[in-house]
Amino acid sequence: MSELSMDRATDADWDDIATADARAFGMTVPIDDIGRQELSPLLPNDTLLLVRDQAIESHPLVGLSAFYRMRITPPGGTPQRAAGLTWVSVAPTHRRRGILRTMLTELSAQWRAEGYAFAILTATEATIYERFGFGVAMFVDRVSIPTGAQWRSPATTHGEVHYASTTEAAQTIPQIHQRWAAQHPGAITRDPAWWTPIFADRPPERRPGYTQLFYLLHSDGYAMYRMKTTDTIPDVDVVEAVAVTDAAHSALWRVLTSLDRTGSVHAELPADDSLPLKLNNFRDVRTVGSDDTVWVAILDVAAALTARRYAADVATVLDVVDDFGSAGGRFALTVSDGAASVSDTDAPADLFMPIAALGSLYFGGRRATELARAGRISGTAEAIAALDAALATERQPVAGTFF
Repeated sequence: MSELSMDRATDADWDDIATADARAFGMTVPIDDIGRQELSPLLPNDTLLLVRDQAIESHPLVGLSAFYRMRITPPGGTPQRAAGLTWVSVAPTHRRRGILRTMLTELSAQWRAEGYAFAILTATEATIYERFGFGVAMFVDRVSIPTGAQWRSPATTHGEVHYASTTEAAQTIPQIHQRWAAQHPGAITRDPAWWTPIFADRPPERRPGYTQLFYLLHSDGYAMYRMKTTDTIPDVDVVEAVAVTDAAHSALWRVLTSLDRTGSVHAELPADDSLPLKLNNFRDVRTVGSDDTVWVAILDVAAALTARRYAADVATVLDVVDDFGSAGGRFALTVSDGAASVSDTDAPADLFMPIAALGSLYFGGRRATELARAGRISGTAEAIAALDAALATERQPVAGTFF
């Protein structure tokens, strides 16, 4: 990379950054001045890494990567700091020159220096990031529900949900989201700056043919949705539906599935969402596709394993291989009454796994027995079963935030 330079961003780089992002991800609306103002507290210049080709007179931007300083909730634990890798791209004119590896090596060093135990990302391609220690950890189903789907039981109360203005939504929804994120494994907590573009709901945030955001409020939940305008009956696109309680979940979805003059409701749900079981015909919640969402890299094994709670006691030795970073090693994991202690050890290992597999297992979205059957981890059947029981979670992990 002798002819390539790598530097942190400056304010003068933002036009090139916006162009590179549009080219890489097909963004149809450029990042304008307001968009930059909204992004600046979320992506300060020290989180943006730029690679330029100095051999070309114009010094074009040929590599870009960035990260958000985020927080994510471990199973049963309190939100932990996580580096949210984003905006990663390499110009198609400069592939196979080590740009991606060089950028991620630099960012990983920064994350460790800043004390992050986790790095997370949402991947546009599924074959890139495992080599850098990331394991796929969370999933959603894309579903379609016909308007008017019948519920198994009648509503027991009325008037629990109401439409809110943007002002009321902005005053209320962040607190509800924080309550939900604090109790749900894998949930990403949103800082105040994250909400600014959501409630601004400017045209760049809207896909062509979609309405503004509409807000439904419950004391223990909320929903945001748009309507997709068509020549016939509009469909409903649920942007977010967050519920702290089962009662709030039912109340919000009763409204969303009964909107007048609409055809179908489209949403993303975790695989264990209870909505299908609340309807007369569970097939009304039709899965039209499934997607992976968040990938996880464990940067500090001991810090990560002690940050979560466990469903069963276990005493085992993990041999974790990290071919990209420095998080690997042999660790004695002891869990008692839901809490873990972790120490380095040279004792014989019971289980062997790459660091990416540990990232897949950590939040409960993948099971140890599942990865063992696929040959992704190895060990005795007893050790695999014991780890599987300890890592089990009551709910599937959900990030709730795309980045």
